[in-house]
Amino acid sequence: MTIALTFFVALAGSAARSADAPIPVEGALPIEDSAENGDAPASDVPADHDDGAARPEEATEAVDTAPVDHTAESGDPEPAEDVPEDDDGSPGFIDAGHAYTSAGVRGLASWLDGFFANENYEAEVNESRLRLRIDSFVEEYEGVDVDAKARLYLKLPALDERLRLEVLSAGEADEDTLADTAPPASEPLDQGLDSLTAALSYFLRNDPKRSISLRVGLDFDGYDPNPFLGARYRAQVGLNEFWNFRFVQRFRYYSLDGLESRTLLGLDRALPAEMLFRWEINGVWLEEDPNYFYGVNFSLFQPLSKKTALEYQILNSFRTDPHRLDETTLRLRYRRQIWRDWLFLEAAPQLAMRRARDYEPVPGILFRLEMIFGG
Repeated sequence: MTIALTFFVALAGSAARSADAPIPVEGALPIEDSAENGDAPASDVPADHDDGAARPEEATEAVDTAPVDHTAESGDPEPAEDVPEDDDGSPGFIDAGHAYTSAGVRGLASWLDGFFANENYEAEVNESRLRLRIDSFVEEYEGVDVDAKARLYLKLPALDERLRLEVLSAGEADEDTLADTAPPASEPLDQGLDSLTAALSYFLRNDPKRSISLRVGLDFDGYDPNPFLGARYRAQVGLNEFWNFRFVQRFRYYSLDGLESRTLLGLDRALPAEMLFRWEINGVWLEEDPNYFYGVNFSLFQPLSKKTALEYQILNSFRTDPHRLDETTLRLRYRRQIWRDWLFLEAAPQLAMRRARDYEPVPGILFRLEMIFGG
């Protein structure tokens, strides 16, 4: 633990000194009443402005794309404040954050998840978009692994636009499990990661407080189809102006593999300078496996500008039969929007300590080029 804390402090200090656009902000963002009734304030950003990264209001609105039953909630959105502009005429990152994140820590977390293209975030974005990734992962003892992945979401006009078609290439997990960039040793790797997936999702409800969806689809591992049915539930609760609790539960039944359950419990804490601390416990239960795979993870998000952000991660992967720690990974993710609003570059150096190697630190690094169209 001392090593992990020292790693975090050293990296945070280095990033603060090297940031090209320091963002001095005092205090954390408050949660307004509008966060509890699911409404988001309007934006004063010009509609033709497409030269910046997705900002907090875009991230929050993206999640709230399916029709919402307003009989269950009430309240009118408060008008947004005017957004000061940077020297280049674009809204300032921090000023935009204060103007648009009336949901406080919830809005900040939503913006960061959207910026890092988090799979749990994308699982609730009911809009048409195409994401292409080219990854190159280098690790000591393992050599170089290059992979290309794609996922396509199509929002369908039927059923009040609550229906979404999804196509995921092999290697694309349809939801985050125990890590954001690469599955740890204890993750059941044969669960869909080597399969092409085609599915339809129907959103019963999809707003900042709750998301409920049903899913039916096919996994294709070679020429053998594996039909599945599933349901997903997500709830968020603002504990106070600084803390937000998140719960995600997904059940899925595969005709060839049986029942699967994935659970996530998370806490987000807003920090000064638009930073966010996240603690998560997430796990996987498989009917055909005696193990329960779970992770205890810590993340610290640090926006450097409206186009650049860092994520510091401590990832711990466990299994229960017998109960053991399979892997601890220290990782730093640097992500930058390098062209307009659709091209991103990411670098993620890491140290992995695995039980199979007696927890010897093994260095590695991931390079990622990502393109996101639509949305």
